[in-house]
Parts: sequence; C-alpha cells; structure tokens
Amino acid sequence: MNNAIVTGATGFIGTRLCEQLLAAGWRVSATVRKSSKVERLEELGVGLVPCDLASDGLPAETLRDTTAVFHLAGLTTSANLARLRAVNAAGTRRLAESIRDSGQSPTVVHVSSIAASGPAAKGQVRTADDEPHPISNYGRSKLEGEQAMAAIADEMPISIVRPSVVFGPGDREGFRIVKPIARSGMHFTPGWRTPPLSVIYVDDLAAILIAAADSGKRITKRFAEQPVGEGIYIAALDRHPSYDDWGRMIGQTLDKKTRVMRIPPRAAKVVGWCAGAMGSGSLHLDKIREAQVPSWAYYDNRLQTELGFTPSAPLEDQLAKTVQWYREQGWLKPAKSA
Repeated sequence: MNNAIVTGATGFIGTRLCEQLLAAGWRVSATVRKSSKVERLEELGVGLVPCDLASDGLPAETLRDTTAVFHLAGLTTSANLARLRAVNAAGTRRLAESIRDSGQSPTVVHVSSIAASGPAAKGQVRTADDEPHPISNYGRSKLEGEQAMAAIADEMPISIVRPSVVFGPGDREGFRIVKPIARSGMHFTPGWRTPPLSVIYVDDLAAILIAAADSGKRITKRFAEQPVGEGIYIAALDRHPSYDDWGRMIGQTLDKKTRVMRIPPRAAKVVGWCAGAMGSGSLHLDKIREAQVPSWAYYDNRLQTELGFTPSAPLEDQLAKTVQWYREQGWLKPAKSA
C-alpha cells in the first residue's frame, strides 16, 4: 500500500487531496498544528501528525515507509515579505532538511503557485520553460520555497506543481467573488485592466498532484539556480477567461445578470493598503498588484504528455458544481424553482 504525508491538509486543496488519495487506496497521514481544525480529517480516517513547520521539520519516525510527501502548507493571506518567507521559504527548507536527514527517500510533490513565475506579457501564454519574474511578495516567497526544496533534489525525487487560480467546492476565497454577484449582480474589478486568467478545478488539481507523485518527472539540484523546465507542472486549463468574463460566467451559473464594476487603480491600491493594514484576508496590496497586470495566461501540455491529465468536466459544469456546493452549505440561497 502507498503511504502519503500531506502538509496543509486542513486547507481547501489539502482536504480534497486527502479524499482522493484515500479513494485511490493510499494510507494518508497529515501534519497538524494545535490550532488546526481536524474534524474532517478524523472523519476520513486520516492519521494526524503533530508538526508545526514554523519551528519543526517532520519527525523521522513519521517518514518510515512513506511513499510520497505532498507539501501544500503555506501562507497566502499576507503581504508582509518577512512573514511570507518565514512560512513559504524557511518552513519549506525546514521540511526538506528533515526529509533529507531522516535517511528516507520518498517522492516529494511541492505545491507552489504560478505567482512564483510571475505574470505573462500581453498576448503571451507562459509555460514552465519561462524564466520566473515574480512581482508580488507572495510570489517571491513561493519561488524561494521552490529553491529551498531544490537544494535536496539530488538526494530524492522531487516534482513541483504550480497551480493557477484554484476553484471548487470548499473554496472560501472564491466565494468572495461569487457572493456580491449572487446578491446584487455586481462583479468588482480592481483597475481598468481585465487580464486573462488561468484556472483549475480543485479535484483536477488533486488528480494532477497524485499523477505527479506516481509518474512525474523530477527536478535536479540545478533548479536552484535555473528554476525552469523538467519536473515543473503548470496546473492550468487551456482556456483563459478574462477576470470580467469570469464574473459573467459565475453570473450565468447563478442565472444572474452581471454588471462589471471597475474600481479605479488608485482607489484599488488604497483599499488594498487599508485591508492589509487591518489584516483583512487576501484583499491586500500584494493581491491588488497581481490583479493589475497584462495577463495571467498559463498553459503547458506536460500535464497531458507526461501525466496523462484530462479535465474531469467542462469548465461551466465545474462552476455549476461549485455553486451547487455553496447552496448545499447554506452559503447561497437555494436556486429558484422554474
């Protein structure tokens, strides 16, 4: 039987990954902190490993007979570079060193972000072969995390997955976009630009992570100096709706006429600065900066050619499943009867 350790398992993506691993017959353990909400993991039968990567690596005994480590733990809701580095870079380095020092050699699937690579130029579709140039503190910290993991790449097999915008059942951040559209038909866009997006459904991302562990190519230690190419997978569909179009697609799913409400760039930056100063979730200046770029269009056919990935359903159907989940949870009102 395959044995997995998942960090960040209590999060939106991590929980879905645990569900898919268990469905595929894996035995799954998850690192948890004292503050972690573990009820769902306990329901699933996931083993719990007390471990806070802010101060500790994985216990060596936990890694015995481990087939794969899926590293999803990270900080997203901050614009402070020091705080981001402490978790996304130093925490990853601590994890990597503990795996190396354990004497075991599990496959490591490190979950990063396309923010580590940076935005595309207008009309460009970026791939894993393009040199990274992150523009946000979050992106910089995620790239440093990749490089920290690459330091042990000659000692164990490591693949890196850079997800695009992840949506699906359980997505609280995505609900921030859905909620005003459902209530008033308004889709708020920061700035005048409406950049093309890259998106991936959460269950498809989980399938990509498992496939990367099973059959993905691996990075080499050289990645630390040149973070491009083999062993990197861009988790994104070959379809790039603009941010405006994304709101309209959500509106169509909700059967709600949608109006795009543009927030002038200076006003958006003020909102982002104030939100960051108040510690308000992901609506901070770093995210406003990422929203005001020409494009986030990404695609790389390595998903198909190396991992055998195909989307589980059309994008519109995946959005419909997401909205239905919000309704089932009571986050949205039930759909009106015909």
